[in-house]
Amino acid sequence: MLTIKKLKAMKPHTIFAKGEDLIVHPWFNNATENLVNEKGEKDKNGKYVKVKFVACRGGIHDWAIYHSLDANLTNRDYLDGFEHLKANWDSIQRFGAKLHNEEDIKKIVECDDESFNMYRH
Repeated sequence: MLTIKKLKAMKPHTIFAKGEDLIVHPWFNNATENLVNEKGEKDKNGKYVKVKFVACRGGIHDWAIYHSLDANLTNRDYLDGFEHLKANWDSIQRFGAKLHNEEDIKKIVECDDESFNMYRH
């Protein structure tokens, strides 16, 4: 579980979690190619999308989660398709789209209330 004590002990800009997970697609009503259901199975009626993510500490003991969808990693629009899953961790940290949904944040990184309050919105 992420705590303030753990955040303060990390060096600034440290990636402390990374992986793939499902988040609610921000434009699922208009997406056509990359929708999945809650099991991660391709489903044009689903509302989720698989993303690569990194959780990293900021310059102070704040933190954020960045993901690969709509990360402006190239000129190509990643909102439809799975090309964004090819992004490397460093690119996601530097250019990724910040996760804002509290439920998704707490699902990806288990944290106490005090450390959640340090999330950089």
